[in-house]
Amino acid sequence: MTDTSRFACSAFVAALLTLALPAQGGPGGGGGGGGGGGGNATVIAYIQTLPYQTIDTDEQQLLTQMREEEKLARDVYLTLFQQWQVPVFHNIAASEQSHMDLIAFALQRYQLPDPVLNDQVGEFSNPVFTLLYDFAVEVGQVSLPFALLIGAIIEDLDINDLDHALVITDNQDIDTVWQNLQKGSRNHMRAFYPQLATYGVIYPGFFIAPAVLQAIVTTPNEVGALDENGDPL
Repeated sequence: MTDTSRFACSAFVAALLTLALPAQGGPGGGGGGGGGGGGNATVIAYIQTLPYQTIDTDEQQLLTQMREEEKLARDVYLTLFQQWQVPVFHNIAASEQSHMDLIAFALQRYQLPDPVLNDQVGEFSNPVFTLLYDFAVEVGQVSLPFALLIGAIIEDLDINDLDHALVITDNQDIDTVWQNLQKGSRNHMRAFYPQLATYGVIYPGFFIAPAVLQAIVTTPNEVGALDENGDPL
């Protein structure tokens, strides 16, 4: 099974668990935090000091997959913001755009084709991501708790997929991209988790270990850029 297929199947199964949530009720509104992506200027300036390294097929596939995976997150959050007008979706969508831009820089650096041929919301080169977008939006439009759970599932899976990417990749510059994307996803989880809790839903984590999830959501937002080892620049 390819990484994208694994992502599709995992997200589908996890999203089915939203049936356990109440369709209505709970507090309205929602906080405005959760951007946490920051600008790319410091990261890009650092990457430009690193050597070009041979990029293998697995690394190329990961860059291609993660470019559309970050677009999936951005597009879902933009659509759910239109539905619910809760700031967390708007803020994190902006962060996902920053993530997309950072991967685009990496693709350009290695003169690799960009899979995002159409930047319109809900448009993807890989049809699996189109199906995932449609499904996530359908579930997320049922109620605000469903929408917040979709956000937590996406970030949970992003963190897990980036763990996988960090194991496979040995290029310093690409690892720097992964580390900064994963830091952003941890911050996004820190935004969704407490908002779900206001509805009486304690998100358990489906892909990362519960202990890892708790370590994330019980620590403050991370700020600043990271290097290829996850250390502050």
